[in-house]
This record gives sequence, structure tokens and C-alpha cells, in this order.
Amino acid sequence: MGLSLLRIFLLLMMLSPVMAQEVDEQSPDGDIVDAAKAAELQLLRNSANNLQTRLTELAEQSGFYDVSLAEVQLDLGRVYLELEEFELAEEILTQALQLLRINSGLYDARQIDVLEQLVNAFKFQSNWEKVDDYQHLVFSLQQRHYKPDSPEFADAVLNMGQWRLVASRANIAGRAGTYQSVQALDDIKDIYAQTIVHAQERGDVPRLWQLTYASAMLDVEMARHLLNTDMNDMMIATPRYLTQTICRTVASPGGGTQRVCWQETVNNPDYYYQVNNQRRTQLERARLSLQRAEQELNSLLEAHPVFAIEQAQKTRENLQSLSQVSNELMRESRRTTLQSW
Repeated sequence: MGLSLLRIFLLLMMLSPVMAQEVDEQSPDGDIVDAAKAAELQLLRNSANNLQTRLTELAEQSGFYDVSLAEVQLDLGRVYLELEEFELAEEILTQALQLLRINSGLYDARQIDVLEQLVNAFKFQSNWEKVDDYQHLVFSLQQRHYKPDSPEFADAVLNMGQWRLVASRANIAGRAGTYQSVQALDDIKDIYAQTIVHAQERGDVPRLWQLTYASAMLDVEMARHLLNTDMNDMMIATPRYLTQTICRTVASPGGGTQRVCWQETVNNPDYYYQVNNQRRTQLERARLSLQRAEQELNSLLEAHPVFAIEQAQKTRENLQSLSQVSNELMRESRRTTLQSW
């Protein structure tokens, strides 16, 4: 974990004046950073030991199932994450989660902080299935406790949407192109639309920018999924196969001829045309969504010049990304139009 210059300075201030002077006079910059990291590591270990002692004392005083232990366990879990001891963090945070559920039921709002830290612990361990499960648990509680028009809910939607995008691109939550994977993205898309309206009503420009940009990128991901959708999963009324009666005139055993007919199952060209048309439609929908998002974001910058100046780099990068993806979708749409089935 990296150290900011401020944290390095504060840690050096905690060293003895003599030691600090020696470091300043004799050590290169790299040694200063190493000394600061070592000092921070020692502080974290001391903190972990103190919290562990506090847990033991609380358990002896109030019992192992007292809810007051959960707050200390949460703090200890955070320290273990800082120490990169992720299995210990998972263990102690799981204990905190169970303790809260025993005392306050499944929907206690205090679980949100614990679940968020558990998500971090699973991420560091690359346990993506658990990350997905617990991310959904976090969002479920946030939907229950945060008002739909609150900034906290908007942040929760952005975090969940970002994870759905990451999980989708990495095929973590299911194979790309299935109906379920597209539906999961579409559900978040609907929540984005509602949250954007609330951000507009609040005049919350930073979150309005983030939500609009994220919603457009979600459209792109949905288009990618549709391009990879198995034809068996396509919701098309036209049958994929047709049964045809085939007749031939053949020679008969007596030297004459006879007409023989049989049935064959063949591919339906109309079905493949519908598949191609649906994919092309989705690509066009995503491209138009990107164009609308780009226009809305530019209008947002014009209406809020202070925000435009303060966030100049980020907004420029976002707009460039939208433009690039829009051009790629246009090329993909043209290729789809030229496909023959």
C-alpha cells in the first residue's frame, strides 16, 4: 500500500528527534520512505493488538454475543486489511456480521459497513463469486435504508453499477450473451434512470455527470452481450427451423417411375434475418444512447462552468471515451449490416 507525502511526514514526526535528524542527514529518499512504512506498519500492528485486547475484555465483561463487540471487530477487520492479512480480516468481519444478525436481525443498517469491508477482503483474495454475492447483499440493504432521492443512494447505485460492469466484462456472474446476463444489466439501467432524475432535482452536478456517463457505458456492455448471445437465447417469435416436404420422381422396380415424398427439417432464413436485425437494432440503440449522453454531458459543462474547470481532466477523458466507443459501435453496426446468413 502506498504512502502519501502527508502520511510520511506525520509518521516521521512521530519518530524521535534524534532518529529523524539521522534519517534526514544520512539516508536517501528511498530510506525515508522505508522508515515511514516500517513506522506505519508498527502502528498498525500495535493497533491490532490493542483492539484484540479490547475484544477479550469486552467478551469477559458482557459475553461473547454482546453487540458492542461488533464495532471493535469492524475496526480490527479494517486494520487487518491495511496489514494485508486478508484471511484474518475475513474471519473477524464475518464474526461481526453474524453478531449483528444475531442481535438485530438480517436488515440492520450497521451491517452495511461490515459487508463493504468483507467485499474488500474477498476482492484482495480474488474470490469473485463471494464478491458478487456480498456486493448484492450490500446493495439490498442500501436500497432498504437509503432514500431513493438521497446522495447516499446515488453513490450506492454507482458502486453497484460499476461492479456489474466489471463482473460482466470478466464474465464473473455468468456467461456473456445469456438472457440472465443481459437482464442483470438492464435492471441496473432502470435504476440509473430513476437516480438520474433525483440527481437533476437536487442539482447534484458531480453525481449527475457520473450517473449519465455510467448509464451510457452500460448500454455499450448490453450491446456487447447481445452480439455474443446464443441464438437459442434470442427472444424471437420466428421459428429457427422449418419442415419442408420434398418430392422426387424415381425409377420404380417394374421399369416405370414413381413420385416419392418425404419431410426434411431445414434452417429458416427469416429466423437468421431476425437475429441479425435484433443485434443491429441493439447496436444502434447503444450508439444513439452514447450520442445523447455526450450531448447531455456537454450541456452540463456549459451550464456549470465552475464544475467544468474543477473537473476538466476527468470530464475530458470521459467525453473522449464516449466518442471512441461510439465510433467503434458505428463500425460494428456497419459490419453487422453486411453480414449474410
